[in-house]
Amino acid sequence: MSKPILDNLFGSKVRVKVLKYLFRNASRDFSIHELAKRVQEPFDQTKQEVNLLKDLGIVRRKR
Repeated sequence: MSKPILDNLFGSKVRVKVLKYLFRNASRDFSIHELAKRVQEPFDQTKQEVNLLKDLGIVRRKR
């Protein structure tokens, strides 16, 4: 499946990159700063996508 199809399906290339990275590394915990660095996207956009995924119940915050 090509990236543009996934981008359109999920609404954002940053969201696709975050989801792919998290699913591939499901056993680890990440800060938003670390995640942004790993997916090579700006912190603000990564934070926005993570917050959306958290609101949807796909990811959760670990304290």
